[in-house]
Amino acid sequence: MIAVFGETYDSLLGLRKIMDGGVSRDEPSLVLDLPIFKGRIQGHEVICVTSGTTNYLSLASALLTIEKYHPSEAFVLGETSALSPLLHLGDIVIGNRIFIHGVNFHSQGLPYGTIPGFQPFIYSSIDLARTMESLSSSMSDISLMRGDIISGEKKIVDQEEFVSLVLRRYAGKNHLCGYDCNSGGVAIACEMKKIPFLPLRAVTYIPYEGEDGQLMERRMSLVGNASVATLLRAYLGIRSEGND
Repeated sequence: MIAVFGETYDSLLGLRKIMDGGVSRDEPSLVLDLPIFKGRIQGHEVICVTSGTTNYLSLASALLTIEKYHPSEAFVLGETSALSPLLHLGDIVIGNRIFIHGVNFHSQGLPYGTIPGFQPFIYSSIDLARTMESLSSSMSDISLMRGDIISGEKKIVDQEEFVSLVLRRYAGKNHLCGYDCNSGGVAIACEMKKIPFLPLRAVTYIPYEGEDGQLMERRMSLVGNASVATLLRAYLGIRSEGND
């Protein structure tokens, strides 16, 4: 079984639409009535879990899902704010390393963002990242970038706060691509349970001023979620071929 964690239910809708035969089944919620559904894509059983915004919620959702369904691998979907000037609205970010923002055990001699027992960052699956990057290269309508993600507890929509965040805490990190609010929790759970995982995040916000910002964010979220669903369907298709 493959687990897919979505920050919101909307980030999973693209997958529900492409399930084999259009058939999916709702499952009992594990955390705060957040929706869960299950089905098959390209013959593979997939559990789709709304993990919620904040790493606290996503950690709880991921741990309970892993304990109940025992997935072999996991993907983390949702929105991201761009930290790279090369990204555009609607692009997809693959997270190579996940930095947990807001964690501070400096009194125990640990660098900022480091949880006791963990490294200062969490690596996603290199194999999954390479496969997705290869698949996207053959899809002219999908623009994808691999890089590092900062994952925190609140959305940041102020340009000055972004600059302060990156320059103050992550100076010298040359591969930062995005900032989100839930991939960190899933990363921690997968690291604890030794499950390969990969964040696939749609760029929905680039710090700028304008009255249409909220409308633009929603529209790009739909575009990005559709692109991620297309990528995952293609990935599961080649997995099916490999099993034949």
